Amino acid sequence: MKTIITFFFITLSALGFSQEKINVILIGTYHFNNPGFDAGKVKERNILEQSNQSNLNQITQKITNTYRPDKVFVESPYEDRENLNKMYALYKQGKAYYKADTLKNNFQKRMLSENEIFQFGFRLAREAGNQKIYSMDYESQMNIGALKSKLSLNPSLTYSDFESKVKQLSDFMNSCISESSLQKTFKCLNSEKQYSLNKGLYITYFNKINKAPDFYGSQLVADWYKRNLIMYSYIQNQIEKEDKNIVIIVGAGHAAMMYDFIKNDPQFNLIEVKNIF
Repeated sequence: MKTIITFFFITLSALGFSQEKINVILIGTYHFNNPGFDAGKVKERNILEQSNQSNLNQITQKITNTYRPDKVFVESPYEDRENLNKMYALYKQGKAYYKADTLKNNFQKRMLSENEIFQFGFRLAREAGNQKIYSMDYESQMNIGALKSKLSLNPSLTYSDFESKVKQLSDFMNSCISESSLQKTFKCLNSEKQYSLNKGLYITYFNKINKAPDFYGSQLVADWYKRNLIMYSYIQNQIEKEDKNIVIIVGAGHAAMMYDFIKNDPQFNLIEVKNIF
């Protein structure tokens, strides 16, 4: 009997401790509108197709029913957060949040109609009853354009090595995007293998292209870390003491970085995608 009582209090203590932390659901995703900005080219998966829309509804309902997030963070510029919330306010009311007839090119149309900020972030925030949506993106310059000219700093590396690593990553990403459901796609994109391939490109390749005085490779890696750290700080500084559950929807490359940040931040309890769907 004494053993049972002791076990009860240990369990209760553990539960109490976990409840002091904010649950963070980190969802790394491909960009639904496929803007083509990344070095690796990914496949198209039409998010507007009925099956994908159905999957999105199932995913948002699952997250909401289980966690009902207090805040949803999306990869939208922090400096433009007020405009994003004006759009979200219209979306919540079932109104058009952008004027399609005023858009000048297909890129803008696809961005506003298909991007995960709107298709997933807006949908989830509305389903959870959130009054606001939270921006956390930060743009920084990374001098990828100088890569070929800097390779002479390390004769053991070639541009073909870079292309090979990018292809390995993009092939894996495409295998994720080709999964039969979005649930399986998200599990794949948030797997240990994706995180390892993404971070490995910076550590095992770029960081070797290095020589005084500019230390090109390490500066490139540092710029990538800096961007992600600033994005993460925007999340940290928009958290309130009443928050119990938050969701971060971000590109898979950013998720690979933020996974480590969250795991080492004692205020957060990471909820992994594989444990949700």
